[in-house]
Amino acid sequence: MASQLPPSPPTPTTISCLGDDLLCEIFLRLPALPSLVRAAFACRAFRCVIRSSPAFRRSFRALHAPPLLTFFLEPDFEVAPAFPCRWRSCDPYLDEADFFDVYLSRHGDANATGWEIQYPARSCHGYFILDKVSRSNNTYYNPLTHVSGSTSAYYNPLSQALYLDLGYIDLHFYTLSSEDSQAPPRVVCFIYVCEGWACPAVFSSDTMEWQIFPRIWLHMLGDAMTGRVMRGLIWWPNGMFDQIGVLDTATFHFSLIDVPKPLMTERDDVTYKLGETKDGKLCLVDIKDDKLVSYFLTADDDSVIKRWMLYKEFPLHPIVKNFTVCSMDEEECHVRVQVVAVIDGFVYLSIMCCKDTHCCELYLSLCLETSEMSELFKDAYRDNLQVHPYVMAWPPSLLQSKEESETEFTGEDSVADDGSVGTEKASSVLVAALDSLREDLMDDGGITKEIYAAVDASLHPDADRDDINKYVVAKLDAFLRTNEDGDGSLLSKITSFDAQLITARGRILRISA
Repeated sequence: MASQLPPSPPTPTTISCLGDDLLCEIFLRLPALPSLVRAAFACRAFRCVIRSSPAFRRSFRALHAPPLLTFFLEPDFEVAPAFPCRWRSCDPYLDEADFFDVYLSRHGDANATGWEIQYPARSCHGYFILDKVSRSNNTYYNPLTHVSGSTSAYYNPLSQALYLDLGYIDLHFYTLSSEDSQAPPRVVCFIYVCEGWACPAVFSSDTMEWQIFPRIWLHMLGDAMTGRVMRGLIWWPNGMFDQIGVLDTATFHFSLIDVPKPLMTERDDVTYKLGETKDGKLCLVDIKDDKLVSYFLTADDDSVIKRWMLYKEFPLHPIVKNFTVCSMDEEECHVRVQVVAVIDGFVYLSIMCCKDTHCCELYLSLCLETSEMSELFKDAYRDNLQVHPYVMAWPPSLLQSKEESETEFTGEDSVADDGSVGTEKASSVLVAALDSLREDLMDDGGITKEIYAAVDASLHPDADRDDINKYVVAKLDAFLRTNEDGDGSLLSKITSFDAQLITARGRILRISA
């Protein structure tokens, strides 16, 4: 009887045997974006699958909470890590880290030059207040008021927004990124005149040039620094009394949306927060009568008229009782609950409670869709003015542009030891836009002519236009001037802030692995 040959051994399964669809299904089950980043750089095949699929990115975002890494607390931008406390032991001094050198101000130093964070009022609405310090006189004479004034700039490192007050006009810069990498990042600059109109100009990182658009009505009574970019739109909560201002950066059409009547208050008493639901609807969340109330903006059937719909309400009493040692019904307990932010359908809350001699603060997340609540951070109470969440953007190294074919996987794209992701650079498109504006200023370029026109429009007919224009140009030059060594300029300060934010993100990512 002939002997039978043993069966052939099964072909070993390797990573290359997994198809793209199966890999995407596996990656969708990862807990959060930081975990996905690490998986993407494990091998070239993983990275290519993630980079080449916009549909995967949409699905991943729909299934996961926003990648909130930390809260920055004003005025000193202290860190409150937004992850479970069991990881705190990996970096116990994280919440004491001074990532932005807030405590290293050189005000009063006779040898100091450049831009420094103002002391003691360091920040406002998420913007660092920057003063120019110099061995020489850094004030500028105002020919209309016959007084001298100092030079201050306001920069938000979380949104890469900048505000410059030139006395007669304001310049507002907003950075717009393209998350699907199908369009180059842009900077929108508003040359704003208090009479209610503004001239928008757009700087494209693709052409490296400014494009001037016709003037628009942009009447803002609220604080202009509360503007927020969402999906190509710029929103100003309470831009005009009980209305929200919104600008479409594709058409530059400005409109006003009424606030829901139950949330209408005096202009200085606004407490609601503006955000989006998971499916991209505009959402408002506020605290009224000891309840957390949420509204979303919807359009009637066969109508373009939009109206606010009450979505959900959450009583605060059980929330406070479940997460703290305090009760809102006890007279000896002092409790303060505030809405911090609304991001992609998640509401972030801060609770400060004091009972006897014990005071603490904690931060919670609430999913509007599922009503699930989670504790993010709890610690001793710190006297902070405002809280600003930092959400990790989709890393540029995991985006593939329309011009780009599949690129080689190199060591430069790996996750570095300091936790930085990919080949992302600290310098921003905002710095390039400001540098271009500086060159236009020297050559009397197109955007400079619009600045002159805005100044003229803000003046009384009998005003000395030549002197005032010289004053405005001198002040703008002080903002944009580059030192001989490149250090100490406003542009270098912004670049430094961007690099420091990347360092902070890397440190948080490293301990949250």
